Amino acid sequence: MLDLDKIDFKKMGFRAGLEVHHQIDTKRKLFCNCEAKLSNGEPDYRFERYFRPVLGEMGDFDAGMLIEFEKGYRVIYHAFEETVCCYEQDEQPPFWPDLKAIYKGYELAHWLNFTALVDEVVVSRKQYLDGSITTGFQRTMIVARDGYVPINGKKIRLSNLTVEEDAARKIKTENFGRTVYYNLDRLGIPLVEVITDHRDCDNPYDLQRLAEYIGLTLRLSGIGRRGIGTVRQDVNISISGGNRVEIKGVQDLNSFVKLAKREVARQDMLLRIKKELEERALRKKELEHTYTDFTELFDQKLIPKNYIVLGIRLPKFGGLLGLEIQPGKDFGQDIIEKTELISGVPRFYQFHSDELSPKALRKLHEQKNKESIPENFFFKHLTKSLDKKIRTVLKLQPKDAYFLALGPQKWVIHAMKKIIERAKMALDGVPQETRRLLADGNTEFLRVIHGKDRLYPDTDTPPIDMDLEKIKALKQRVKQRPWELVKELKEKYGFNYQQVVNLIRHDRIAFLRELIEEYHFEPKKCFVFLEEILLALKREGLPTERLSREQIIEILEITHKGVCDFNQAQNIARKLIANPDKKIKQILSDLKIKQFTEKDFDRLFKVALADVQRKEKKTILADKERLANKITGEIMRKINGGYSGRKLSKLVLTKIEEMQKI
Repeated sequence: MLDLDKIDFKKMGFRAGLEVHHQIDTKRKLFCNCEAKLSNGEPDYRFERYFRPVLGEMGDFDAGMLIEFEKGYRVIYHAFEETVCCYEQDEQPPFWPDLKAIYKGYELAHWLNFTALVDEVVVSRKQYLDGSITTGFQRTMIVARDGYVPINGKKIRLSNLTVEEDAARKIKTENFGRTVYYNLDRLGIPLVEVITDHRDCDNPYDLQRLAEYIGLTLRLSGIGRRGIGTVRQDVNISISGGNRVEIKGVQDLNSFVKLAKREVARQDMLLRIKKELEERALRKKELEHTYTDFTELFDQKLIPKNYIVLGIRLPKFGGLLGLEIQPGKDFGQDIIEKTELISGVPRFYQFHSDELSPKALRKLHEQKNKESIPENFFFKHLTKSLDKKIRTVLKLQPKDAYFLALGPQKWVIHAMKKIIERAKMALDGVPQETRRLLADGNTEFLRVIHGKDRLYPDTDTPPIDMDLEKIKALKQRVKQRPWELVKELKEKYGFNYQQVVNLIRHDRIAFLRELIEEYHFEPKKCFVFLEEILLALKREGLPTERLSREQIIEILEITHKGVCDFNQAQNIARKLIANPDKKIKQILSDLKIKQFTEKDFDRLFKVALADVQRKEKKTILADKERLANKITGEIMRKINGGYSGRKLSKLVLTKIEEMQKI
């Protein structure tokens, strides 16, 4: 079993970078005049496309594009007339780009300390053949280079800041993933992409802080849109001897450490497998594309019509396919996931020989999740006698392994080809690839990482001369950055990092300053009311937005002056939300909070002292701390929180000390 808690990131040579994509808040899309918003309901029309790669600027095909083409997707688009025009359909050239969106990119560059701001924006094409963009490429523009964010006393470099168009929204897939549906409403909405330098992050904790600071900067600047789906993050991870692996769709910042541990474990195990194969003296030429038909060995009633079973020998891979490379996943499964995505053969129609063991990871997982996971064909129908026949036909040696796949002939041959290709990669260690984050924190193959041949100049849009004076003037909009706020609010008011983050996320920094600096309310109580009490009321289903700034100030003021205890603030706020036209005095009356003055103190003190002594059946005047607490509690019950508990406690303690002197 993998022990993820013992991973030493620095010892492993951990390096990580980010690609943060955030939609820009604009009225129109980047390359057309359609409104930048999402549509609901049934689409107005549909159409479909197939994609093929084109030559890059240097006359070569990008390897990643060829793999995407190999998947053979049929793509069906849903379109809405209010958010989609001929540009999104790739039926006309782009309009002149939205300069407001581009200038917002420059503004963010100032916030993030970028020093190299381009004076001429060049539109480039970045190929995508997964169907998410109808043109087969994304239009993107670099606006700045060489920025940084300070993290734990060091500067984490930001290499590029670009403005580009967003992709379409995936709706669903069919036909074992070969048919993909997209909604075109999101296609073309402006994005800003911030790319960090992976060399500067040697642990996932700094990486998490970096991602959070970039997100908070977008929030403070007001540049980014808000809402679900407006921000997406990709994480690039490598270790010593490994390779850069890009992990798509990392939304939850709290998952960074878990993700990093699992990816480090995966790369480390792949390097160990490489070393073992070298010790077994395996050479790539031994892995041959010789496929054997085993269909006749199985009961024909069990095999769907026009399906076949093919097998292939993997020399010297015996015992290695079953090695756990991520929690609950072995090396063979990692190969199967890639094969499924490219060839279309479902993973429950694929099998490797190490899964004959009753302790095979996928077999154990399937047993625990019978209702939600399709039963593997070979787990059910591959007997020991069949296994013996397969090994005999393939002429397996003791340290050899084999793969089986079931499906249409074309698909299964394709699967065999991919299995051999991936097996050869095992001799190189860690493949450079893009992977998809799964719900359990593991990852699976998504596509090959694209190379330079994927990017080339756009022939539809000429270079754009930018106004340098306007770009410089945008720096005046920069206010305190998140890391500056964290430092200031910690030093001035004692707030910790997470408290400041919450205040920024909820846009409460300015209001908090006003409450503390203008009204002189206690910082801790201001935070508790804004971030804890309002959140608790919202969880009750109450519309907290009905509570006005003036009402919040009034609630904090009466607790600050001691009119009532701060513990009553939540009850008062709840009543005000339900009765927005009522005055505070009426609310206090409704809650039976008796306003307490110092004139009432002597009378209430005597009554409370008598009650305490009667309950104790003896005088406890000597133990002033204990007596003060009991008397304070008795008085607070009688006035129902109508005075500050802290102030009342001080009054009671002073009175007891006077009595002790007498």
